[in-house]
Amino acid sequence: MSVAKSVATGCFILILGGCATVDPAPDYGRAREEVTAATGVTALYSPGEEAHARAQVEELLENGLTSEEAVQVALLNNPGLRQIFFEIGVSRAEAVQAGLLSNPSLDALIRLPVDGGSTVSEGGLLQNLAELWQIPSRKRFAESQVDRTVLDVAHFAVTVSVQVNSAYSSAQASLSALGVVEGNLETAREFLELSLERQAAGAATLVDVNAARSTFLEQKVLVRSAESAALEAKRTLALALGLATRPKEIVLSEVLEESIERTLDPQRLLDVASEHRLDLRSLIMEVEANELAVPMERQLLWRDLSGGLSFESEGGGLALGPSIDLELPVFDQNQAGIAKAEYRYAQALRRLEGAAVQVSQQVDSAFENYLLAQDLARLFRDEILPLEEANLGLARESFAAGKTGFLSVLEAQRRYLRARREYVDHLEAVALSIPKLEAACGRSFHLLVDLGD
Repeated sequence: MSVAKSVATGCFILILGGCATVDPAPDYGRAREEVTAATGVTALYSPGEEAHARAQVEELLENGLTSEEAVQVALLNNPGLRQIFFEIGVSRAEAVQAGLLSNPSLDALIRLPVDGGSTVSEGGLLQNLAELWQIPSRKRFAESQVDRTVLDVAHFAVTVSVQVNSAYSSAQASLSALGVVEGNLETAREFLELSLERQAAGAATLVDVNAARSTFLEQKVLVRSAESAALEAKRTLALALGLATRPKEIVLSEVLEESIERTLDPQRLLDVASEHRLDLRSLIMEVEANELAVPMERQLLWRDLSGGLSFESEGGGLALGPSIDLELPVFDQNQAGIAKAEYRYAQALRRLEGAAVQVSQQVDSAFENYLLAQDLARLFRDEILPLEEANLGLARESFAAGKTGFLSVLEAQRRYLRARREYVDHLEAVALSIPKLEAACGRSFHLLVDLGD
């Protein structure tokens, strides 16, 4: 931009400076658009809309929570998100400030005669004219900081949604695990009753009965532990949602999903992450902002050029004339400021390069963990569980027919009960690998699945 254009822009800013107001509402809207694109959820907290947000949260909590509704509640109610949202307002205020000229200065001097003569009055009104060409670049830099803040806040919101998805999946898994161990307890009870019947018929010893009772009590302990784990998982979810609700009162509308047949393209995942991850885009903006800072620092060579009108009055006469106050860059030519800006720019470039490598590794790791979790869950569902269930059935039939001893049935039952618990663990691993994949790619899982299809 030429000096003439800069001066013209500065004069225009001077005219509008007195009308400057801080209105971050459009910036809040941009943050909402970024979060919606990443998560598919339109609900998002916005300062000044607290009453509306509370009403939405109450409505979402009425009939239990789906995973999507849980994300909506968090984006409206998470305390950390509500707090960080005001950073957008702070950044917008700084951008407005960057576009304002400094206030003019008024100098006045009165000299009273001591040995006769006239009173002398001097004064001047001065304005820093150097800001006329400094403000446009200062404003561009400040606006880039607003853009980056919007992305940072949106990234925080997306991170909150990922945390909520993980917490919701863990709560689902804990409830599924509770259901499994309750079923295991009933299985152990039935076997204990069978052992008591066999003992009464003289076909089982007290040792056999005690072993069956030990298994039954072991399952009771697991049920109590699972109940406690389910409450803690719900409490973790409540914290992520920003709710003071008792964990027992939180109702999940979805059960842990057993459908684990999903296909994803790893290269497409990396492309999505490189294009859409908000933290990566924020780093790109940091590079651009630091690039803008270099010429801005160079403009500060002439940092103080003030001009205005001066007057002098003596003995009734008044003299008016232009005044100028120029700081000469003899010793301080802002060499250090320019060098620091150049180093910051180089540093931001290196940080972006490192982040790109990190994103690539995170996507690859999340994808591989997702595949592994899928494979193990599938192995348990299709092979291990059916095998252990069949073995238990055969062992019971053989025991009832008097062909095998009690210990073989007890061992078969333990393997089956353990396999059922481990299957739930692997389903949870699949569920938890999904939010990690979302975090690595910067997009919701259903969008990633659409890309794979």
